[in-house]
Amino acid sequence: MWRSNSLRVAVVGAGIGGLAAASGLQRAGAEVIVLEQAARFLPRGSGLSLFANGFAALRSLGLEERVREIVADGPPSVPYGTWRPDGTRLATVSPATVAALRVVDRTELHRALLRGLAPDTVRPGIRVEGLSRETLDLGPSGILEDWHVLIGADGIRSRVRGSHAGDPGAAYCGYGAWRGITDTPVELPDAGETLGRGERFGYSALRDGRVYWFAVRPSPDDTPPEPEELVERYGDWRGPIPEILAATDPRRIGYQPIERLAHPLRTYARGRAALVGDAAHAMPPTLGQGANLALEDAAVLVSLLRPLARDPDPRDIPTKLAAYDKARRPRTQSLARQAYLLGAALQWPTPAVVSGRDLAMRAAPNLATDRIFRRAQRWSPPD
Repeated sequence: MWRSNSLRVAVVGAGIGGLAAASGLQRAGAEVIVLEQAARFLPRGSGLSLFANGFAALRSLGLEERVREIVADGPPSVPYGTWRPDGTRLATVSPATVAALRVVDRTELHRALLRGLAPDTVRPGIRVEGLSRETLDLGPSGILEDWHVLIGADGIRSRVRGSHAGDPGAAYCGYGAWRGITDTPVELPDAGETLGRGERFGYSALRDGRVYWFAVRPSPDDTPPEPEELVERYGDWRGPIPEILAATDPRRIGYQPIERLAHPLRTYARGRAALVGDAAHAMPPTLGQGANLALEDAAVLVSLLRPLARDPDPRDIPTKLAAYDKARRPRTQSLARQAYLLGAALQWPTPAVVSGRDLAMRAAPNLATDRIFRRAQRWSPPD
């Protein structure tokens, strides 16, 4: 299956982090194969936020120009902040904090990253059934061996991570989220989140005026909600929330229980295998940093492996991956903790606690929010 004497890299998972790492390593001269269990890539009615750190990672990987083509030319033109369901403003996010923010259709971003790869790099419909230090068992697709580096980019239920002892598994956060993109543009007076009692509704415009939105509801377990629950919960909240829901095809609305790793990993690398993205540090989407951190992971990994891309020495690989772990684990695990704690605080259902939260946000409407989001964006790729 391998065709060259370059660094041979097997990437498991064709998500944002996996495709970014594959593209960067391929540009460096490595031979890359991406194994994806889905037989085909279907459009997803979901968006994601790209911040300054995400664009810095894309720049390091040589992908920024390609992604800039599918996002808005400038920052949001409306105020960003938080509100109560009755329209009372709680906090305003300073323009500097969201100056680099671009919200993108996840499907469009995925397609842009796929276009950055050589033909036949991605092998769809292949599931990793098992792995050892030397081989990947691909079930009916056979055995993949003789790889130099294995990258686990296969999400929160990573089979690469699960092959090692000490895998913590996924933990339910106590709430789930609907996600959607409107079929048509909706005029927005603002953007950000509206906070209720254990409920949240957030939205922001895409480059063409359509709106990406999410709605979070508490639940004691991960049982999917009834279809009518979305409108029952949020249909009478402040505008433009009802208009956003009305402009979205119900068939393209997805629901997902929100999960995180049950506890932090001791390492993101073992031998010649490394984890990126949710496989390494899955967290609630409260900070909007999931895709950005996956891109950072890819940029750091590519930077460390680039010197080996055309002239690999297998003896150097464990050292390079250990350096990747040292560079990535402290930052990503710190942000994962912050995302979890902030998500738990925003999901408080108790009226008295919610009132205290709202009073605190109105008393200091900018400081706390700005500090958290600015700190998350402070990252530069390795030299």
